[in-house]
Amino acid sequence: MTEVGVKLAECYCDAKSVALRRLLAAELGNMPELLAIVRDRATDRVNDALADRLARLALAGRLKVTDPAVAAEQFGALLTGPLETRSRFGTRELGTAELADVTRNAVQTFLRAFGNE
Repeated sequence: MTEVGVKLAECYCDAKSVALRRLLAAELGNMPELLAIVRDRATDRVNDALADRLARLALAGRLKVTDPAVAAEQFGALLTGPLETRSRFGTRELGTAELADVTRNAVQTFLRAFGNE
């Protein structure tokens, strides 16, 4: 979970990702179809892949997950919320240690909710 979380955090903090979120925020009122395009090409694909992995971990008895899609969404929220706050909505670059800290906290919280141990 930690390795995946770090990769997701790095992707979320990437300059192109930040620029895309800014574009969406600025233009969504004028071009609502942008959200569907981004979801179809990026967000939903990432969430689907994560949900698939979480479902496999649940089948193996490693997680207590009844709805992998919801669990994937919640893991993403545990990462992105603090990343938004700490990066001041993408205006401050986060270092490796800070990304690791956010990820570690997200994984710990996720496992408290869905862990099987």
